[in-house]
Amino acid sequence: MKDLRAEATQLLAKPEVPWSRLRAITLDFRQSAGSTDGLLLHEVCHGSKLVMKPPQRREKSKELQDRLTKLQEQVDQASYNKMVSDVTKQERAAAALRSGALQTYKQQISFGLHVIVMMGTFYAVGHIAGTALSPRTAVRAACGMCGLVFAMLVETVLLMIETSRFEGPKDRRQQETPLPSSDRSMSHSKKAQ
Repeated sequence: MKDLRAEATQLLAKPEVPWSRLRAITLDFRQSAGSTDGLLLHEVCHGSKLVMKPPQRREKSKELQDRLTKLQEQVDQASYNKMVSDVTKQERAAAALRSGALQTYKQQISFGLHVIVMMGTFYAVGHIAGTALSPRTAVRAACGMCGLVFAMLVETVLLMIETSRFEGPKDRRQQETPLPSSDRSMSHSKKAQ
């Protein structure tokens, strides 16, 4: 009993008492007293506050850290793209056209149907013109083929116009190669003469 009192007195001086030790002292005190009416644990703890150990922080594995970093980069990139979507709309359209004029299936099917209809029309016009020129079928077929070639040329020119339409002034300036400063002075002096 004296040992229990000495240990309890010693623990009273400390700012914190471990829960397991406090429970053990209370149980030992009740058993040594020989009755069940002794101090209960909640009576001993009355008026004090419970201090918990902070949980140990789990270390994340290298693979998990890499994956979390990639996911965070994707989220950041998506939010940035959403933020600047209105600002870069024309620039993205121009970049898409420069990388390939027909990006979607809808554009590809539309262009293909347009080319087929135009070539068929030009072949028919060429065939009819060939009938007016000569009654021979070889001349009619040759005129129709000339119409096909002309339709392909027209489509090529239209596609080139469509893809160059979205080039901004910055892109055009980069394509022009400026003269070095010495060549500029020579060209100005030649104009003056």
